[in-house]
Amino acid sequence: MKKLLAPFQQLRWKLTLSYTAVTVGALLLVEVVLAGIALLAAVSVLRSNLLPEILASNLSDVSAAQFRPYLAQDPPDIDGLNNWLRLLAEASDAGLQEASTSGFSVNLTRDAETLVVVDENGVLVAIWPPDALGGPALGEPFDSRTLPGAAEPLSAALAGVTDTTLLTAQQQEELIIAAPVFDESGEHVLGAVVLSLVYPASVSAFIGPLASLIGASLLAFTVMAGVVGTLFGFVTARTLTRRLARLTAASDAWSQGDFSTFVDDPSGDELGQLARRLNRMAEQLQNLMAVREDVAALEERNRIARDLHDSAKQQAFAASAQIGAARALLEVDPQAAEKHLAEAEALTDALRRELTSLIHELRPVALGSRGLAAALEAYAGEWARRNEIEVEVRVVGEPVLRPQVEEALFRIVQEALANVARHSGARHAEVRLHADPAGVSLTIADDGAGFDPATARRGFGLRSMSERAAALGGTLDVQSGSDGTRISVRCPQG
Repeated sequence: MKKLLAPFQQLRWKLTLSYTAVTVGALLLVEVVLAGIALLAAVSVLRSNLLPEILASNLSDVSAAQFRPYLAQDPPDIDGLNNWLRLLAEASDAGLQEASTSGFSVNLTRDAETLVVVDENGVLVAIWPPDALGGPALGEPFDSRTLPGAAEPLSAALAGVTDTTLLTAQQQEELIIAAPVFDESGEHVLGAVVLSLVYPASVSAFIGPLASLIGASLLAFTVMAGVVGTLFGFVTARTLTRRLARLTAASDAWSQGDFSTFVDDPSGDELGQLARRLNRMAEQLQNLMAVREDVAALEERNRIARDLHDSAKQQAFAASAQIGAARALLEVDPQAAEKHLAEAEALTDALRRELTSLIHELRPVALGSRGLAAALEAYAGEWARRNEIEVEVRVVGEPVLRPQVEEALFRIVQEALANVARHSGARHAEVRLHADPAGVSLTIADDGAGFDPATARRGFGLRSMSERAAALGGTLDVQSGSDGTRISVRCPQG
C-alpha cells in the first residue's frame, strides 16, 4: 500500500491533486449555487399563478392561429380538425413540427394529457387522444364533468373571457387550461379549446425530479471538472517540478564543493528570482573558497616556517656547534672530539627526520578519491614508521563529509601527530573518528608526558587546530596531564 501511495507524496502529484480538488470544488460550488437559484425560482413560480397564466396565454395564441379555420365553417369541420390533430401527433412524434406561434411553446399532442375542442354551443368537435375520457361521441354536447376541473375554465372561454386567471384550474396533478377561439374580427366566439397538462400538485412533487436532474448534472460536472483539473494540474506541476529539479541538481553540486554550477532559470517569477539569488550566492562562495584557500596556504607556510625555526634551524645550529667543538678538540683531545661528532651526527639525523616529516605533510593527499578514513589509515601508518611510535586508527560509522570538512579534520590530525612526535615522548597514540547523524567527532590521544594546555594554547599548533574546528562550526577541547594528552574535535557532518 505504501508503494502504491509513494508517488502521490511527490510534489508533482500533490500539486496535480490540489488543482483537481480546487477545479472540482469551484465548479461544484457554481453548479450548486446555480441549482439553488433555479430551484428557488421554480418554487416561486410554482407557488404563484405565473406559469399557468403563461400557458393559458400561449394556448390562446395557438388556438386563434390553428383552430379558427375549422371552427369558422358552418357546420364546423369535425373530420378536418381531427385529421389535422392526427397528422400533428405523427409529426410531433417524429420531431418535425410543434404547434406554436410564440416563444413559449406548447406541443398540443405531446404535452397534453387530454385536448378537447368544442364549438360555440358546447358541442364536442375534436378530442385527443381519441379514446380519452372514455371516447365521447363527436357532434354531441360535451359533458365537462368528464374532465374534472374543466367546467369553470370552459364556461369562461365560451363566454369570451380573456382573463387568464379565470381560464385555468388545477385538479390534483393536472392543470386545466381553456382558451376561447375568436373569429377574424375578434368579437365573436367560435368555440373553445380545453387542454389538460401534467402539473405538480405541490412543491415537494416538483423538487424530486428536479433534484434528480441536478444530481445527474453534478456528477457530470464532477467528472468533467476532475479531468480538466487533473490535466491542467499535471502540466503546471510538471513545469514547476522541472524547475525545482534544476535547483536540486545545483544544490547537490554545491554540497560537493562545486560552486561553478549555476541554476538556469530566466523566468521572472519567485522561483526565477530565487535561482538568480542562489547563483549570486554560489559565485560569492566560490570567491570565498578561493580566498580561504589562499589564507590556508599562507597559514600553512607560516606554520612550516615556525616549525623550521623551532626545530630544524635549532637542530642545525646545535649540530654546527658540536662540529665546531670537535674541530677545536680534534688534536688536543680526540676522544672528546669524537663525542662531539657523535652528538652532531644524532642532531643531523633528528634534523633529517624533522625535514622528512615536514615534506610528507606538504605532500598532497587524495582525500577526494580515498575518503578521510582511508587517508588517515595511510598517513598514520607512514607516520608510525617515520617516528617509531605505535599508532592505532579506529573509525566508527560511515562518515560522508564535504571535502572542506575532510581536509580540515585531516590537517588537525597532522598537526596533532606532529606535536606528539616532537614533544610528548609517547610510545603509543590513537586516532578515533566517529560519525553519527548528530555530527562527527575526532579524537587524537597519546600516552606521553603531557603539557599545560593554558600555556600551550598560545602556541601556533593548538591555535591553528582550534581555528580549523571553529571554521567547521565545531569545537576543540584539549585535556593533558602526566598520563598523556587528549585532543577532541566535534563538528557537524554537513
